[in-house]
Amino acid sequence: MQSQKIFLKPLLFLGDTFFMYVALFLAFIVRNKDIFLESKTILHQFFILYIFWVLILFLLNLYDLRFFKDRKDFFLSLAVFSVLSFLTSIIFLYFSSPISSNPKTILVLNILIFDILFYFWRYLFNYFLEIDYIKDRAMIIGSDLRLQEVLPQINKIYEVISFNNKEEIKDFIIKNKVKFIILCDDCDKELENNILKEFPFLNYISFGDIYESVTKKVCLDQLNETWFTKKISRQENEFEQIIKRSFDIVFSLIGCLVFIVLFPIIALLIKLDSEGNIIFKQNRVGKNGKIFTIYKFRTLRDKSKEDKELWREKNDDSLTNVGNFLRKTHLDELPQALNILKGDISFIGPRAEWQKLAEIFEKEIPFYKQRYIVKPGLVGWAQINFPASRSVGEAKEKFEYDLYYIKNHSILLDLEIILKSAKLFIQ
Repeated sequence: MQSQKIFLKPLLFLGDTFFMYVALFLAFIVRNKDIFLESKTILHQFFILYIFWVLILFLLNLYDLRFFKDRKDFFLSLAVFSVLSFLTSIIFLYFSSPISSNPKTILVLNILIFDILFYFWRYLFNYFLEIDYIKDRAMIIGSDLRLQEVLPQINKIYEVISFNNKEEIKDFIIKNKVKFIILCDDCDKELENNILKEFPFLNYISFGDIYESVTKKVCLDQLNETWFTKKISRQENEFEQIIKRSFDIVFSLIGCLVFIVLFPIIALLIKLDSEGNIIFKQNRVGKNGKIFTIYKFRTLRDKSKEDKELWREKNDDSLTNVGNFLRKTHLDELPQALNILKGDISFIGPRAEWQKLAEIFEKEIPFYKQRYIVKPGLVGWAQINFPASRSVGEAKEKFEYDLYYIKNHSILLDLEIILKSAKLFIQ
């Protein structure tokens, strides 16, 4: 029922906005205040606030109808939304004309009540989407080793109809009112051409595209040089690059300030805990394959191990007590503010790989050099979706997430990475 699904996202938006106002009215009731005495100011100010709130929900992927988070991920997203909506609202209210009631109290109540209403509203909405009646019918032509990995998610999007090769394909499509055809790479080309000829009006989807949409990574095994020419080779948006670099400069200046303030304390703790240099330096591969030196606080007792060990161990005995704390809090990354300011790396982008490992990956992983198309970053799409790799196989899968970022990088995707990174600190 494609015509019905067109209205789902607007319905979701209207429902969210409605419950934001319901939560606002309930907040005033809890505070024993009469909202009608302040309705003009309240409705105007909170209307602007709710625009920011909806934008945050959008960036947290809570408007993606094709991807349903588990309960833990949903509550983490809701927690991040609550913090960000409160912070943005406080900044806005600070610069706008104040309302007579205590805005902070009303704001906190508004957010907390909305969180409760939002959970039940989205639970009912997602339950509604599970009903087969509103799903479009789809059939899969061909097979793929990755099919079982994403089939549960495909079933949430479409009502998948099984096709028996003994049946007449034309009659089957008409009888079952199939709207979508999902084409796998190994599908019978003659059968595919017959369907395209008979039913040019159907919606055809590449399995690779739907796999990417569900998993948020690109399957490396299915790629060739032509794919990179079509999907990756594109001019960078100069306006986006200016915004990104401006953000990097502001972030790095703040980071450098924090670095200067904390350096004496961290340096003293590192020296008291173990012998060795305070700052660890390592050659990394940057944009266009350029080699640069990255800076971090030293976290290991044996400096030579950091220069020789290819893979980070899960339980590293050579990790110092202070180093363990620095890694858990990510304070060991603080000196990289200097790298961002210099332009070696960006705040967001694929993590710059150690030169020795990069040389191995370039030999073992197809198209790995394509990773150097974009500037590396402190935080990347692969880092928030996949743990630190400890083998070439894991590095290959991590590279698939990097390819997704390289193919789809934008300001909005960078903001999504920032918000999801914030969730990692909550976990």
